[in-house]
Amino acid sequence: MSEVEVQQELVHRFDGLRAASLSTRRSEKWRRYPPDILPAFIAEMDFPVAEPVIDAVRAHLVEGGDLGYAYAYTTDASVQRAFAAWARAHHGWRVEPRKVVLFPDTMRVMEVALERFTEPGDGVVVDVPAYPPYFEAISAAGRQVVAQPMRLRGGRWRLDLEGLARAFRSAAAYFLCNPHNPTGRVLTVEELREVLALAAEFDVAVISDEVHAPLTHPGRRHVPLGSLPEAARVATVTAASASKGWNLSGLKCAMAVAGRPRDHDRLMEMRPRERDGVGILGVSASEAAFTRGDPWLRTVRHYLHGSRRMLVELFESFGPDLVLAPPEASYLAWLDGRRLADRLGSGDLAGFFLARGKVALSDGREYGREGFIRLNFGTSQRLLEEMVRRMEKAVREEIPDSGGAGGAPPRRVPGYPAPVCGSYKPADNEELSR
Repeated sequence: MSEVEVQQELVHRFDGLRAASLSTRRSEKWRRYPPDILPAFIAEMDFPVAEPVIDAVRAHLVEGGDLGYAYAYTTDASVQRAFAAWARAHHGWRVEPRKVVLFPDTMRVMEVALERFTEPGDGVVVDVPAYPPYFEAISAAGRQVVAQPMRLRGGRWRLDLEGLARAFRSAAAYFLCNPHNPTGRVLTVEELREVLALAAEFDVAVISDEVHAPLTHPGRRHVPLGSLPEAARVATVTAASASKGWNLSGLKCAMAVAGRPRDHDRLMEMRPRERDGVGILGVSASEAAFTRGDPWLRTVRHYLHGSRRMLVELFESFGPDLVLAPPEASYLAWLDGRRLADRLGSGDLAGFFLARGKVALSDGREYGREGFIRLNFGTSQRLLEEMVRRMEKAVREEIPDSGGAGGAPPRRVPGYPAPVCGSYKPADNEELSR
């Protein structure tokens, strides 16, 4: 089969995902709630894993099995070379393989960098809304969270650079998340240069979580912070992984890349056990993803782009009650439900949709923003539409005058099928092969 034919077959498999089969999975996403709940909270996709990754894992199981400890303390592992080659090919980022340090996950990278580049009591700036473990990690390390609100302007979430400058005056480090979780924002080169200029001015270390980088949507390009010349003036550590792009979170493998040589040396002052837990299957799966997983990744990005366009139209039925600023990367939709929360008389929107709509979402209060919810759309478009229809029905029944789509199917949008339609027409070969 040609690559395009393989991609078309994958799209059909993605679209064929059903709750009945997914509910037999053993991951937390499908185990936390009863089978009648559609889960859209935890950040993992439902799509079948890439064949090269499956082959890499299967290779560990033959001839008696190879399931021992991963050799994570090397400077010349094939996975280090694979990541360096992928970063250069996709982002133009030249990374020395020996400077790629293996960790079990990107949060461990953030935690260790926090310990190495700050002192107890120091302030650490976080853009809010923020990935909840950031708050926990900073507090657990005895540092102070300096919350810096992002601004919604022109339908896009943006860094408040003036506010960031004020925050940096009382901080030693900055947790940057790019692409951003939960808003899906992809920062521009200009924004990153502004961040680096401020960090240099106030002597702030920038610890950059770039785990969602492989999943940018059309028209957006991820720029690694460490790839910019201006990064040479600042202490930087970048956290990366194949875990989100290829759905490997349970296999435990991530990478840290410190910027300047002295930053690398400082990072390596960590105790060896601080990066224990790298999984041998995660190492091999990550290498397979970076070296042979691009066709699968292109198909996933194509499918997610269609799902994103579909979401934009589906949420039009909610009017101002639930407003979506379309994400520029990944499969997380950050929904502004402040008006709906006011009308319901409750800030617990996630609890409302769980109880009344049987959809499990992430509560915006965990991210530092009440009145918001995060929805994971990394599933089939049929299931995605069912989630939104359940949400719409819950609102209509609770607030009868709320209007809504009333169950009407969405208008046809190029690039995705009508999810309730029996005939699926994949996109043309040219679009699939990009």
